[in-house]
Amino acid sequence: MILKILEVGPLMVNCYIVADEETKDAAVFDPAGDVDVILNALNADDLKVKYIINTHAHWDHVGGNRELQQATNAPIMAHEDEAASLPTVNERAEVYGSSVPGSEATQFLKEGDSFQTGSIRFDVLDLRGHSAASLGFVFEGELELENSRQKVKLVICGDALFAGSIGRTDFPGGNLPLLLDNIRKKIFTLPEDTIVLPGHGPATTVGREKRFNPFF
Repeated sequence: MILKILEVGPLMVNCYIVADEETKDAAVFDPAGDVDVILNALNADDLKVKYIINTHAHWDHVGGNRELQQATNAPIMAHEDEAASLPTVNERAEVYGSSVPGSEATQFLKEGDSFQTGSIRFDVLDLRGHSAASLGFVFEGELELENSRQKVKLVICGDALFAGSIGRTDFPGGNLPLLLDNIRKKIFTLPEDTIVLPGHGPATTVGREKRFNPFF
């Protein structure tokens, strides 16, 4: 498995590229901006974008949707309850002094769905609480870690869970009790060595957050 982590966009969102080493099929999660950087990272390994996926539709996570779709012809995938706001995200961005182009999702995802890029299967979680219908994605693969090739389980969780913190719940659609419940039931039930890939900041593990995250 190929895993690339890029900090892009005005708020330094973690954009994740996950690809099958053999087929070169790739999924791009949260292309927040700086699409030239994303395309360079893809081209460096001759990766073909099969899916563009939004964990949620907040403006800082979706600013590169349209340009990346135009460059790759890949579908944009999001939860249907979030997708309606994608065309008008610039209205929210302008409040923060930024500007991002709108986009449209062409495929919808919900909890219980799965999809694949090559041999890599992504299982979809409903992690709403930070936003109206945030999604998470659980997958497995082999990575080079500490000078050895290891099989690992990972979860991309958007802004639901961070290293030592959780996502804000004071935006429209936010719900603190629901967010905490979803993290406990759907992320903290994964194996403790599962690598957590958040929307901002460093990666962490399920075990570390269960023991040390002050919200739990």
